[in-house]
Amino acid sequence: MGKHILLATTGESPQVVTETLYAIHKEGLTWPDEIRLVTTTVGKARAEKGLLDEGHLARLCDEIARPQPAFDTGHIEVVPGAKGQDVDDARSLEDHEALANFIMTRVRDLTADDQQTVHASLAGGRKTMTFYLGYAMSLFGRRQDSLSHVLISKGYESLRDFWYPSLKQGQLHGYDGKPLFTADGMPLMPGDAEVTLAPIPFVRHRHDLPELLPQSGGAVHFRELVRLINLGELPEELCLRIDLPEQTIIVSDMPGSLSFTFKPGLLALAFYAVMARATLEGKSTLYRPSGEYARAAGEVLRDLVLRELLALHEQPASASLETSIQSLRGLFKDSTLNALLSPLTYTWFDQRKSELSKLFKEKLTERVSNWLTPELIWDDAGERLDQTGKAKGGGYGIPLPVGSITLVEIRERDAIS
Repeated sequence: MGKHILLATTGESPQVVTETLYAIHKEGLTWPDEIRLVTTTVGKARAEKGLLDEGHLARLCDEIARPQPAFDTGHIEVVPGAKGQDVDDARSLEDHEALANFIMTRVRDLTADDQQTVHASLAGGRKTMTFYLGYAMSLFGRRQDSLSHVLISKGYESLRDFWYPSLKQGQLHGYDGKPLFTADGMPLMPGDAEVTLAPIPFVRHRHDLPELLPQSGGAVHFRELVRLINLGELPEELCLRIDLPEQTIIVSDMPGSLSFTFKPGLLALAFYAVMARATLEGKSTLYRPSGEYARAAGEVLRDLVLRELLALHEQPASASLETSIQSLRGLFKDSTLNALLSPLTYTWFDQRKSELSKLFKEKLTERVSNWLTPELIWDDAGERLDQTGKAKGGGYGIPLPVGSITLVEIRERDAIS
């Protein structure tokens, strides 16, 4: 059975931790093996004093006969400021961005292990901290992870000496030290409090993230991640640069704040260059080799791909198919070149398309990747589709707007040098 972690943001009231634990116990939910807190310097001092030094966590576990989860000062993390310093409060835009990055990274790391389950509590801490924690859970949370808020009955909120509905503790007191009473004059007793755990449903977007992102390692930059996600709805702000001399594909946004470089295999790069040319030139007759026109479409595709491969290796084109392929011997496997002696098949086509899609999805969201991956972009009449994939047959290309695509030719490098 994997580890269960209670992750919470806290501020000046660490009581939310024991209140949440009590509610978990009361409702028969999985008891956590470990507690992790994200807070400020002030919040850390309050948590250490109340939960550890004054022993409220240990007393709760003893009273309800539960094992004490792993928790010490090392489990209390202070959010950093813009300069990496521990902060007592996030006061600047830069501090808030650092806070967001920190929380996103922590949640990403905790959810990277399939054997761990994360229960995140939004009950304490600054509003921005709870927002970022909830947002992080929506981005990285899995089926087994959960999100909640703890609710306390009226009159018990923010009391200094209320930690949970203890039956062993006496009458509660206010911050002035005076005993507290109910509205009808009865002593305010902690055991009379109602503590309820409110589960918070959240939409899980983990499957929409770049494949490499949910893996631990490196910091998550919240602003860049949000920008990348939003780009899926803004194809006009995407820039695609296919650099044939460098044999790379570069994807960036219009302001240039994001940039991703891909190094595809040469077959995939040649295939992609063919797709880019068809898109840029408005040629709507680049078909997937299938059906009654499979052979003709396969021959056209084969000749175009072979032309790109020759250019990539700065080999002269030849009128003879065999001569062209012979000039590439030693650069590719014989099986790869032998496949080019015949018309290309729909299987070959789909393999290159899948290879590019997988490459893009390692660093980009699925929606952004879909704008870059070759797809049906023309209908049977040669009209550009408003949305890809709606026609049963038609021409293939790159779904991005034509103005977003740049193809750098081999000869451009020679001209520059």
